[in-house]
Amino acid sequence: MKITIEPLEFPLCIKEKLMKIPKISKLHIEFVNGKNIHFDKTNLSINEPHKVIISNEESCIIILSYPNDNNLYLKDSFEIVTLESIKFLILKML
Repeated sequence: MKITIEPLEFPLCIKEKLMKIPKISKLHIEFVNGKNIHFDKTNLSINEPHKVIISNEESCIIILSYPNDNNLYLKDSFEIVTLESIKFLILKML
């Protein structure tokens, strides 16, 4: 079975919003692009979400962003997070 992987570009608006959070530059931030994975000659495909990995020496937060969805999700619980709750989590990491 042939598989086609289409890389997606990380949404610039999410990067800009996250980088405006005060003191976030003190943490390690990694933006991982999502992918569309298509199984050729079938109607099956998988959408891998974009990931934002925010970490320090002790802890790590992974935030997911799906294409065509304006919400952000925590990887562990899949609950929707707002920018305010992300700010709170970042302050706890400092």
